[in-house]
Amino acid sequence: MHTEDENIILFPKWKAALKDESLQDLQAKRYDEALEKINELIQYHVKDHEILIGKMMCLMELGRFQEAEDMCEEIIRDKQDEHYFHYVHIYLTILFQTNKYDLLMDRIEDELSSDNLPSVLREQFLQLYDVSEKMESDLVEKKTPIYIVELLEAVQQSDHRKQWRSLMRLKTMNIKPDNVVIQLLEHDDVHPVLKTAIFNWLKELSHSKVVKVRKLGQELLIKPIDISEIKELEMYKEIMSHLQNIEQKNPIMHTFLADALYRYFYVRYPILPPSEDTEFIADALKNMYLFLLNNDSPDLDDDLVTYYIDELRKGEKLYLSIIED
Repeated sequence: MHTEDENIILFPKWKAALKDESLQDLQAKRYDEALEKINELIQYHVKDHEILIGKMMCLMELGRFQEAEDMCEEIIRDKQDEHYFHYVHIYLTILFQTNKYDLLMDRIEDELSSDNLPSVLREQFLQLYDVSEKMESDLVEKKTPIYIVELLEAVQQSDHRKQWRSLMRLKTMNIKPDNVVIQLLEHDDVHPVLKTAIFNWLKELSHSKVVKVRKLGQELLIKPIDISEIKELEMYKEIMSHLQNIEQKNPIMHTFLADALYRYFYVRYPILPPSEDTEFIADALKNMYLFLLNNDSPDLDDDLVTYYIDELRKGEKLYLSIIED
């Protein structure tokens, strides 16, 4: 039976032996075995430079790039670590190998702004930035037509969720939507939520040419640059002001009604309801509040209020059929 003192003496020997074995496995390209031993060491709080680098190398060689990337991001939060730039170099390598050139370039820009970056690394990082910029450009050029074809196929198939996914992929390419995409604003088989996303994309790019938007049986010619964002619209703000009393009495219910209003506007945007209907929409929301509060259907004399209760519910359904909050 070992005494407590013997255990204290044995532990460093076990640690050293396990560490040597893990590094030998790594050199022999037995990455699964090496990773298993490294994880055991880390579990016992052995986290020196060699062990951390070893784990990153194992994850990369095993194709587990996301885990390696996450690990690097966690480690490089500590900029005071003496091995910081070694970890950054591995992080940039992972991003390069996984074609995440935009993230890579952002990171390099951050590092180049630091006075602590060694001159040797500065030169390497600049070269890597130039290569990544070219690769990103080539990747965008290659993938953009593929994503546009996917989007058009989704329109043809009336697959609204696929339409949304394809559009979101295009947006991440940091490109300007071409005429094929812009013309979808007029297409009857394109979901109104997707049309709003396309319109917002143009607005973000300060698009100053007139576009035609057709949705929900209505049509509008407008320059995206000329209309405010939804929450900055005067009509939207005025309706929200009518709900202030509810906000004070029941904040949770107020949030629910505010969400319902935003989703209704989002589905319609940039085609807005008539400005003279502002109070009817506010009354519709207040009646929805009373219904939810008392679980009793409102007995309404005003056809317009009834109409907007129905429109708000339709807007909610259309919005949530594409966007899951």
